[in-house]
Order: sequence, then C-alpha cells, then structure tokens
Amino acid sequence: MKKLFFIIFLSSTTNLLLSQQQTNYTQFFSNEVIFNPAVSGSKAYNPLVLQTRQQWLGFDGAPISSSISYHKLIDQNNAFGGILNIEQTNPSMKIDLQTAYAFHIPLNSNRTFLSFGLAPSFMYYSINFDLEDLPENRDPAFSASTYSSASFDLASGVYLYNESLSLGISCANMIQSSFDGEVLVQSNQTVGKSSFGRNLRERIFYSLISYKFDIINNDWQLEPIILSRNFNNQSFVTDFVAKINYLKNNWISLGYRTDATSSFGFGFKANKLNIGYSYDYQLSSSIMNHNFGTHEIVLSFHIPAFQHNRHTNFWLF
Repeated sequence: MKKLFFIIFLSSTTNLLLSQQQTNYTQFFSNEVIFNPAVSGSKAYNPLVLQTRQQWLGFDGAPISSSISYHKLIDQNNAFGGILNIEQTNPSMKIDLQTAYAFHIPLNSNRTFLSFGLAPSFMYYSINFDLEDLPENRDPAFSASTYSSASFDLASGVYLYNESLSLGISCANMIQSSFDGEVLVQSNQTVGKSSFGRNLRERIFYSLISYKFDIINNDWQLEPIILSRNFNNQSFVTDFVAKINYLKNNWISLGYRTDATSSFGFGFKANKLNIGYSYDYQLSSSIMNHNFGTHEIVLSFHIPAFQHNRHTNFWLF
C-alpha cells in the first residue's frame, strides 16, 4: 500500500507541476514581447530586458521565473527578436527559447501602425526527484525519479499601436505540443512507472489594451492597462493596472489581478538603464501566512537604434 500511495502521490505531483504554464509577470508592460511577438520592433530603441520573479519569498521550493528578451526593427517594416524564459519550481525546470518575427504596416499620417508577429519556440522540461524531495516515510525500495523531454510550438500576435495607444491580441502554444511520458521510479526492485497526461503546453490567448492620458502638461501621464489571459480550459486571469508616468521613464503603479492578487511597483531611469520593482500579495491564499510575498525586478537597457523615417518626431522622447 505504501508503494501504491507513493506512486499516486508522485503522479499527482507531476501532473500539478506540468500543468503550470506561462508566468504571470506583474511588470508585463515592461516586456510585452514575451507574450506577443508582434511587439518586436515597435520601439525607437532596441530593448534588452532582463526580468526575474521570486514567488512566495521564504517558502522552500517556491517558483522562480526569469526571462531575457531582445528585439529590433531592421528596416521600415521588418523586425526580429529573441526570448529566453526559465522557470524553476522544485523539483522541475522549464527552459523556453523563442525567436520572434514581426511585420509592421503604417496605417495613417498619425503614425499608427499595425504589426503581425510569429514566434516558433523550443521547450525543454525536466523533473528530478532527489532523495530529499521524497517523503521521509517512503518505502526504502524507492531512491529517485527523473524525467526530461523537449517539444516545439508556435505563438502569434497582432499589435496596433501609436504614441498613446497599445492594443494587442496574441496566442501562445498554438500547436499545443503534447507528449505522453512516464516517470521512471528507480529502485532495487521492479516497481512500476508513474505516467502523466498530455498537453504540457496549455493554449493561452492574451488581449492587451492601454492608453496614455496627459494629465499635467506633457510631463505626467495616467496610463490604465488591462491584460487578460484566457486559458484553454476556459479560465480567465485579468490584470488591471493604474500607472502614472513622469517624463516617460519614471513610473509608479497599483494593480489587481483576478486571482485575488494585489500589487504595487515603481520604476526609474538611470542613464540608459531602466529599473523596475514590484511586489505582489495574494489576498486569499493561506500560503501567504508562511512567506514574504512575491518580488519582481526588471532591468531594461535601451540600446540606440538606427532611426528610420517612421520614427521621426514620433518615438524620440
């Protein structure tokens, strides 16, 4: 019975880990290309963004998510980018590498553009149950369990933007790559295998809207932002953010996510480096009594880019 119980425990834990999908970054507005490839090339500079999120600080094995992205416009219409995402949740790790392409179309003399983007991706997933991860009262026959595999997928997006408006829709994991797998339980006896289901990658639909309102001269702006995530299983998670910008690159924000998470953040510019920090607090989770909340840091380097005609008098701050 102990062996059977542990196999069931292992199987349910594996399914839980595999069902975890894209990270819900609080500062998504600083790095939109990670969920919409059509954003590639929409800036007057080449942004190199490093983002890291420590969830439930102080809780052993809590998720840590990090991403690095870079994109640039290479001529009047074409743009390329790259994104690397790493997610660690003890005892699992996911590495996701994407290359993004976007095509930009000017719509009017007000410098409004419509872009279309695609991003093929490669994902590597591994689980490693070491001895310390297993229950202390486990059957001595069990030692460790490991699993790893890889898959390919595709993301796409559409992005309408100008100096004030950002409006985008996108889909991650379009192909919804899946594979059956079995976690091999290593022991000195032949015990069996713990299998897990398909659909490692859950299809996610994103919709984004934001608008910058001048409130004090042209130095201060109020920017309401809404990002909605529609998961393939019909569940929704939506972020509502009120952001105040000062001189474009300095900001403070208050946010609420419909999974009962509140947040605040701030950012400022130091030379060519933009620094952002945010703190999340989950209002309705008992786990919050045992940790110090979720912390997120963003470092964004604005690398000078060749200014195409379409940027003149529009993007330059």
